[in-house]
Amino acid sequence: MKRYGQVCAIARSLDVVGERWSLLLVRELVLGPRRYRDLATGLPGIPSNVLVARLKDLQAADVVTRRTLPAPADDVSVYELTGAGRALLPVLKELMAWGLAHAPEPCEGDAIQPGWGLLSAEGRPSALPEGQSCELRIGQESFHLSSDAGQLAVRRWPAPDGDVTVAMSPDTLYRLMTGQISVTDAVRNSTVDGDTTIAHRALQPLAAAAPTPASVN
Repeated sequence: MKRYGQVCAIARSLDVVGERWSLLLVRELVLGPRRYRDLATGLPGIPSNVLVARLKDLQAADVVTRRTLPAPADDVSVYELTGAGRALLPVLKELMAWGLAHAPEPCEGDAIQPGWGLLSAEGRPSALPEGQSCELRIGQESFHLSSDAGQLAVRRWPAPDGDVTVAMSPDTLYRLMTGQISVTDAVRNSTVDGDTTIAHRALQPLAAAAPTPASVN
């Protein structure tokens, strides 16, 4: 990794995560462990040699670790954040807030993925009682929505023991999170298997989690 060579905490932090793609790679791991191919999919446009290099650098800096999943998924390797990596979440949250307030609007054709929006809602107040959970399916991806000390917790895996499953289109999620539709409308436009009251509570923190940006369709 390149170094700034400065006795400054900002410069030394950027020595670790300042390379292009590094913080976006951390973003992809905030909601849970991912396989290499999942990271490649979640980072559209990244060259494979750059992804390999960034993973190597972040592992060397103890930001990311690699492990093999236990049976029945033997020999499946995933990458996940270490404690130091998870400590970057407030930095990502501040970058989100700054971007919504000051960054240029998205351009037509820009990539958009469900996990990026859900990350912005993670940590928002939630009326979902602890012990209850919702599996949110967006296309081919599944997310586990629950409550941790009254705050929405989002993880990127199915909820096999969840109280309700909501299958929602990416467009419905986008419209919900940008304030174009209500939670009631989102539930009505989705396929719900289970208690709709729990579905409403689980999805409420997603409503208008960010100001409406320009359309990226």
